[in-house]
Amino acid sequence: MNSTELEEHIDAYIEEVWDELVADIAALVRYPSVADAGKAAPGAPFGGPVRDALDCALDIARRLGYATDEDEGYVGWGDIAGSEPGQIATIAHVDVVPAGPGWGTDPFEMTVREGWFLGRGVIDDKGPAVLSLYAGAFLLHEGITPRYTFRALLGCNEECGMTDVHHYLAGHVAPDFLFTPDADFPLCNAEKGCFNGRFVSGPIEGGKILSWYGAEAPNAIPSESVLELAVDASELPAPKVHADRISVEAVRPGVCRIGAQGIGGHASMPAGTVNAIALIVEYLRGCDVLDGDERAFVDLLSCVLADTAGDAMGIACADDTFGPLTISGGTICVRDDGRVAMSVDVRYPTSTDNERLLAVCEELAARFGAGFEMDWYKVPFLVGAEHPAVRALLDVYHEVTGEEAKPFSMGGGTYARNFPCAVSYGPVGRWTTVPSWVGHMHGPDEGAREVDLKRALKIYILAIMRLMEIDL
Repeated sequence: MNSTELEEHIDAYIEEVWDELVADIAALVRYPSVADAGKAAPGAPFGGPVRDALDCALDIARRLGYATDEDEGYVGWGDIAGSEPGQIATIAHVDVVPAGPGWGTDPFEMTVREGWFLGRGVIDDKGPAVLSLYAGAFLLHEGITPRYTFRALLGCNEECGMTDVHHYLAGHVAPDFLFTPDADFPLCNAEKGCFNGRFVSGPIEGGKILSWYGAEAPNAIPSESVLELAVDASELPAPKVHADRISVEAVRPGVCRIGAQGIGGHASMPAGTVNAIALIVEYLRGCDVLDGDERAFVDLLSCVLADTAGDAMGIACADDTFGPLTISGGTICVRDDGRVAMSVDVRYPTSTDNERLLAVCEELAARFGAGFEMDWYKVPFLVGAEHPAVRALLDVYHEVTGEEAKPFSMGGGTYARNFPCAVSYGPVGRWTTVPSWVGHMHGPDEGAREVDLKRALKIYILAIMRLMEIDL
């Protein structure tokens, strides 16, 4: 069929399946699929809820006509066999970050409001996972045998380590080209390096910090933070700075609770956020109720959280491809040994590296009598803008939207960096105006606009068709 006929068939297909697709997104959102390796079981390496979500997604794939399989619960997939050797793939994930506080709706019951879907995972990444399955299923609907095998991969551990794809790639050949619907349009071909660890206070004897929490995950900027302090509420001053965001209340005689309401978001995109931990830190520094190692650690956190560019820490840098470094604090807790620990998430360009970041963090921590523990890092990666598959995806985006189509880099880390030839592609663009009651991914009231998802489905169908035309 010619291009006009193909577009007509795609539009008709989308209208035919749309209500069913939306119901499938809602079904997948119902699973509180936060990966927890501590609750691993045979066939469920990331816990039961993630396994349940994977089963739900595989059931959708089978119903659509895919041949399905899985890798011991690490990754599942649906295949549409091609006529020639080679494989084109998509990968989305069914795990999510914890819901966290501050929701106006049930995070695990998708709500539809004024053309928006609200729920944990609607945009990151359960909604896009369903889109990718329906995009490939267009081939089956039309009776088209693709040139190359199309594989829709479904990951289970994207949010906290990506060990799912590490396991998959240890036993399976990587696709010739892959895109993941886990960023923005038009196309991301470059991702900053990632550096994750935590600052840990020195030993605290008889401290006043009883408990403290922030974000639910290290790669989230906390919208809320709560600290319990062994200080009578009457001894604390009324908040003066950010008074509308900080509350102080008595828990019982001699114990108070300090709460902060920030603006949450994803650690890779700190612009426009307000870190709730930072609000409490600055309030504490003005109270003069802590001393010793506790006071020193709060001063350290003040330096770390002073800005999201790393200026105060001395790690600020940038390059032409990736732009500036970003840093954010995420989780915070009082450990069983009494030490306080706060996670940090750094997204860095090629003008620095993990060795330098580790050295600076260790030196800075030592100055305040604290320590630094590194969890993991990933180096920056890039796929050339002139790669035929990249050009094909950009052309499709331009044809559907009429928008300028140039690749971009970002701080977010997606599955793409784990594959030899992969990019992130959608599912939404930068055209969307977000209402005040719709939150960011990883934040409360995570939302996706229905018209954007419908447009993304059309883009993905055309993209898969176009990728089948290139020589691998």
